[in-house]
Amino acid sequence: MRIVLFDLGDTLEHNDRLQPGATATLRALRDLRDSDGSPVVLALVSDFTMPASENQIAGLRREYLGLLKRLGIRRFFEPVAKRVTLSTEVGVFKPDRKIFQAVLDKLGDHVHFHDVVFVTENRGHVDAARSLGMSAIHLRGPAQPAGEVDQLSDLPQLVRRFLQFAPCCKKSSAAKGKFASQANKSKRANPTIAALTKKVNQDRLRATLTGMAEFRSRWSYSPNISRVPKWVRDQFVAAGYAAGTAVRYQPFSIPGHGAQKNVLCTHGNSSAGIILVCSHYDSISETPSSSAPGADDDATGVAACLELARLLRPVQLRRRVLFAAFGGEEQGLHGSAACAEIAAQQRWPIDVVINLDMIGYNPNGTQGAKIVVEYDQGNRNPGNDAAAKSFGLVMAQMAADYTSLRVEHTDIWNSDYMPFEAKGYACIGAYEGGDNPYYHKSTDTAEHVDLKYLSNVVRMVLATILTLAQ
Repeated sequence: MRIVLFDLGDTLEHNDRLQPGATATLRALRDLRDSDGSPVVLALVSDFTMPASENQIAGLRREYLGLLKRLGIRRFFEPVAKRVTLSTEVGVFKPDRKIFQAVLDKLGDHVHFHDVVFVTENRGHVDAARSLGMSAIHLRGPAQPAGEVDQLSDLPQLVRRFLQFAPCCKKSSAAKGKFASQANKSKRANPTIAALTKKVNQDRLRATLTGMAEFRSRWSYSPNISRVPKWVRDQFVAAGYAAGTAVRYQPFSIPGHGAQKNVLCTHGNSSAGIILVCSHYDSISETPSSSAPGADDDATGVAACLELARLLRPVQLRRRVLFAAFGGEEQGLHGSAACAEIAAQQRWPIDVVINLDMIGYNPNGTQGAKIVVEYDQGNRNPGNDAAAKSFGLVMAQMAADYTSLRVEHTDIWNSDYMPFEAKGYACIGAYEGGDNPYYHKSTDTAEHVDLKYLSNVVRMVLATILTLAQ
């Protein structure tokens, strides 16, 4: 379910009159569909008269609904019992978390802040909504000099983008196409690959997790977010890759925060295809402005990319390997979408995208450690499914040959490979084998990362790269 949540006053109406284009915009939004083909849900959250007693709540709500009827827009928010939330009944005004939580509670048990895009003329409320994990759009209100959107008719295009690459909220229980791998250990593993996988170093992985945790929050709207890609870039350079040539920034933008940077690091100069190995450096939590350590999500992916880059640097490969640390993933895959757009325009010869997002939490113990090897099973571009499956099966075989991990397969969903899949590239990923209870919380710290498990995942990916590129 994807929700477009509106403020009413000075957003959809002003002085009891609809804003220009309001009805046409609501109609256009109502006709949109999300990636599963479900219609967009339109909802309202409003500051309204606070009751002197509980006995007044029903009457004040009827008054508000009467206003919606006079404006001619009530029909867009039916059933109003679920889709209209007032400060009158909650007892607090926006942007208190409690009123936004009340919106979600009305809409359903499994609705998350990440499922919502909030539209309002109040810039302070936009910032507060984003701090809760919502997407938010600042509409230029009456007498305001500027907004992120100048008029309501501009909204449907932005919402379409939200539906295409919604902010990440990834739970293994939501995975589709799930089945156990049939890969069994080969009779003879490659000794060169086996020797290199043994060099995966837990201390280096721990150092990356520690270094990223020192930022306290890597929220995309943090004033210090620009320090994070610089730190990641410096780690690639310290591993022996030349700044400005092998290691470079790639700009992208996020609504409401302007220019940001991906970090790209290229191994090798072969004219053959590219293996793109990606992760994301940003993080989010219930309190992202103060604490969002994001150790598992996704400092583990960045740590894996850095360790892979270090180990592969002296190795000659017949394919190039492009390591990417994307920003803006939690707000809607902004960094990866920008990179995928450039890759398609410039016709980068990407053979496969390997996404590493949350690969350090292991609820199953040493004997039952499981990794999910995802591969594309349809999505926006079914023409790349066969190639994705073949690459996914290679990774499953590498897990069997060079690690103790049990493999389960699922479809890809809701992470940085999705913009590349939409451009026709074959995409696979690695994802931990159980839902992390610290996910998107300030408790997602390094102490909850299983370094032995993370090392095994890195070995699997390393063996996959070597098998595909040697």
